[in-house]
Amino acid sequence: MSDEPGRLTNIAPVLRVVDLERSLAFYGDRLEFDLGFCYEESCASVSRDGGHLQCARPTPRDQADFERSESIDAGVVVQNAEELSPTFTSARVTLAVPLRRMPYGVEFYVRDPDGYVLGFIQPAPG
Repeated sequence: MSDEPGRLTNIAPVLRVVDLERSLAFYGDRLEFDLGFCYEESCASVSRDGGHLQCARPTPRDQADFERSESIDAGVVVQNAEELSPTFTSARVTLAVPLRRMPYGVEFYVRDPDGYVLGFIQPAPG
């Protein structure tokens, strides 16, 4: 790790959700994230090696078109996508894109209750 000034150490997406309690249950119970804090039922932080949720109305979008184009709201780099994917499906998590091999690695996409799509990506070696 470098001591360079201005070096990034973490990037945490902020996901705007309609129902914070529902989102915390999804991320905690199904994706096994840990609760960092919950502030006045308006903002919370969950982590499974990083992540942040904020309660606010989401921006409307055409969800079907978003998913058809295989877009993601956040990319999560993982060590073993093939091992992680079945743990989420057994927890009844909706996969927007099933486990697949791509030129850049192995990936699958998860849809949360607010329609956010998280890409869990294991980069190709090398």
